[in-house]
Order: sequence, then structure tokens, then C-alpha cells
Amino acid sequence: MDRSAPGGDFGSVNGEPVTREQYAAAQREGKLFFRLRYGDWPATEEQRSVVTQWAEQRLLLDAELKEHNINVTPEAAARVAKQILGVPPEQAIAMDKFGDFVQNELGRKGGLSLDDFNRFAVHQAGQEYLVALFGMSGKLITSNEAEFFYRRENQPMVTERILFPTANYYPKTAPTQQELEDFYNKHAADYRLPDRIQVDYVAFPMTNYYARADKSLGTNLNDRADQVYMSESPEAFKDEKGKQLTPEAAKVEIKEKIRQITALTEARKDANALVNDLSAHHDDDHPFTKDDLPQLAKSKGLEVETTEPFDEKSGTTNIAVPPRALHVLFSLRESDPDDKEHSLLYAPSPLVGESNVFVVGLQKQIPSRLQTLAEVREQVVRDYRQSKAEELAKEAGEKFAAAVQAGLAEGKSFDAVGASENLTPQTVTAFSLNTPSILEVTNRTDFVQLQEISFGLLTGNASKFIPTEDGGYVVYLKERLDVDEAKMREELPAFLAKMRGQRQIAAFEEWFGHQLQLHLVPPASERNSPVG
Repeated sequence: MDRSAPGGDFGSVNGEPVTREQYAAAQREGKLFFRLRYGDWPATEEQRSVVTQWAEQRLLLDAELKEHNINVTPEAAARVAKQILGVPPEQAIAMDKFGDFVQNELGRKGGLSLDDFNRFAVHQAGQEYLVALFGMSGKLITSNEAEFFYRRENQPMVTERILFPTANYYPKTAPTQQELEDFYNKHAADYRLPDRIQVDYVAFPMTNYYARADKSLGTNLNDRADQVYMSESPEAFKDEKGKQLTPEAAKVEIKEKIRQITALTEARKDANALVNDLSAHHDDDHPFTKDDLPQLAKSKGLEVETTEPFDEKSGTTNIAVPPRALHVLFSLRESDPDDKEHSLLYAPSPLVGESNVFVVGLQKQIPSRLQTLAEVREQVVRDYRQSKAEELAKEAGEKFAAAVQAGLAEGKSFDAVGASENLTPQTVTAFSLNTPSILEVTNRTDFVQLQEISFGLLTGNASKFIPTEDGGYVVYLKERLDVDEAKMREELPAFLAKMRGQRQIAAFEEWFGHQLQLHLVPPASERNSPVG
């Protein structure tokens, strides 16, 4: 059913039908929630589906606030508004900048009003009340329970590892001709060249349009930078190392970004003009040809370049554009029965990259084909040797893991079993579940895996062979050290507060999810939609 139709079914909450106005208001709150969560306004159908889910939650939230007679104070709503705008609690909101935020970000970009923002802030504050009410069970965790979990997460573990790096087995993997052919035949699909194209293009670099951008921006650049900074959280602006920028440094970056966007806009104007000129005087009787772009560009003193062959997945460094633009290029056609004008030879509009705007035409389509072993021999050799080295590392690791289990059962030490196999253990810096990193394991995923596997071992036991991207290892838990008691006493209050907060939110989310299932009926259009 069309939701915009008069008298449409917009669902119900707690048995009360949802009105058109309520549903529309909740949708607008859902849009703002999306903007605050992801930094942009929803644009795709998938994103709008997420907005709808949030909107329905806001409808239930509003009903629960009324059901439990929760009246949000202006002070609580103002506090939430400051959080949204990134204003410190002790500071007042600058009304001129807030007005710009309401007019430009909410109104012009989001299609929302000040009333929508105020209602959103009230509901956010109201949710905090509900969290406190229905998440109360989460606060019941005791100091003793918190101490147990603190010890669990912070008890240091002393381990040793025997490593089986793939690189150690690479010298043993030189293939015979027969082995290489067998490997190629089993993996032939991996060496198929996908459909590729070559395109002609005229580039309009952003850097050529800075002068026009500066003229267009005039003296308003500082004000615009202030508006952008105010509309975001200060934590959103960080340097390459992840450190938060000062307001001054952030605004320098914002101004440069605005300048770049404006320069790209100016470049696009010239690119659009070229596309319009290219499209002129063509119809079914005067179709496009591959020579049109080179000839037109030459008449205008513009340079036309041709890419190397490229596929849609890998793209080309010549034309740095988003994936959706690559999809446009791969929809170009040399001939199509329904395109007598041959307009599919050219992209219908300029393609915009990070620093260039491109006018593009198809030069050549290259169909997919299977490469012969002779063509890809070097790659096949590398792949074979890598695969074989991984296989040998795994065999050696699993063999050693079995020997360790047998040796430990006989009362031998981990080091002694390693020595019998001519393997030297790696001593690892002591770590706990709460340790962020250690020098010996630089890959974050590998380190988390090591933490979890070590934690699951009994003292004096070893793991099975654990594969990694560069080989694998067997780890032995030598001992568990005592927790630093003084440090624990110092950190335990904050740890307890953090646990209670997490448990409180979890308890509220469980209650709220249950309420959604019991008391919210979605609009008819969603109830009647097919289930995928």
C-alpha cells in the first residue's frame, strides 16, 4: 500500500494506530539518526531501509515515554543537543552557528526542520531515562563480580611458541614440469583474463581550476569552514596518526577540502560543455564514432589519452574514479541493436574522481579468455610454490603439535620436545586478554587469536597447530602470573562503572527488542512485502 495515499495504513504501536504525521516525523528522525551515525544523509534504497527501521523504533520509544509518564526536561534535551553539536557541557551553543547548521545542514541537505532536531534531542534524552529504568538489572553487578572479571581480563600469561613460517619451506618447493602442469590444470580458472576494455579520455585536473574556485568562493571561505566544523563532532577531525586536530588545524583542512570540491565543480562545468559539444549533431542517421572525441578535443586544444586494457574489478590508474563509475564504463558498447545512434560509445556525463573530471569514450572491448600456461608460467610457479610451502608448513606444524602432546604426557618439557625436532621456541612478552599489542606479533588479528587460544589453555599445556597468513605456530602456556593488586585496586572503581554501564545498556536493549516484537506492527506495505 502506498504510504502517501490518504488514509494509508502506517502500522500501530501498543494497539494505537500510527498517524501519517507521526510516521513522517519518525522517518525524519531516522534520517537524522543516520546522518549522525554515518556522517552523511541516506541516499540509497538500502540506506532508506535502515532509516525506516530506526523510524519504527522511534515510534515505539515515543510511545514508551508516554506509557511511563516520562517527561524530558529542557535541561536534559539541551544537554543532548550539545552532545550532538560537539559543544562542551560548560559552554553555550553559539546561536549564529547553530542557525547556519539548522538552515544548511538540516534544512538544505537533510530536508529537516528545527522542530525535528528538537524532537530528536528530546527522544534521545528520554531513551537515557528508559535505559536507567529498564536497564537497572545491569547495575546489580557487585564489586566481587567486577573483581573476578578484572582478574580474568588482566592476568598476565607467559607463553612460548614454535613458529612454522611458510618462507622456511619455500626452498623445498621447486616444481617439476608435470607438477606445474597439474597445478595449472586444477586452477586454470584463476588465470582467466576477465572482460576488459580500453577507453579514450580527456582529463580536467582539479589543480587547473583553483584560480576559478578562489574567485567563486570569494571571502566566504572562513564562514563556510566554521559551519562545517560546527556541524561535526570535534572528534571527527584527526591527523594521519589518529590524533584529534585543534579547531584551527581542522578548519585549515576543511577550507582546503572546500576549495578542492569547488575546483572540481568548475572542472565539471568545462567537462559538461565538452560532452554537450560531443553530443551535438548526432542521431540515427549520423551516429557516433570512436573518432568523435579525438577530433573534437583536437579542435579545442585538449589532449586525448588512451588507457591500457583493464577489468572492472581492478580498474585503471589512468582514470581514478569510484567503482560505480567503472560500472558505467563497462556498460559502454561498440554496437547495440537498440542503439542505432551508437551513443553507448560514450559515457553520458563526465566521471568525477578525487582530483580529476573525465570525459570518456570506448576505444576497444576485449572479451574474457583463458591464458595459456606459457603466458602465465611465472605466476603459476609463484602460486604453486606458495601453496606447496603452506602445505609443508602445515604438515610440519601438525606433526610437531602431535609430538608435543605425546611428549608432555610423558613428562617432557615443551623446550625438550622442540629440541628433539631441532626447533627453538620463541619467548613471547607476557600478555593478558586486555593487552593491546606486543612486539613479537605485529598483526592485530593474529595477536587476538594468540590471546584467545592461550587463555583457553591449561597451564603446562600446548595448543594444536594454529595456521596464520604467513605459516602458523604451536603455543605453550608456561604459567599465569599474579595480577598487580595495587593497580587493580586503583582501576577497579572505573572498571566496575564501565561494566555496569555496559550491562545496563544490554539489559535495556533486550527489553526494548522484546517490546518491538510485542507492541509494534509495521505499515501494511511492509507487512505485505515479499520476504527475501
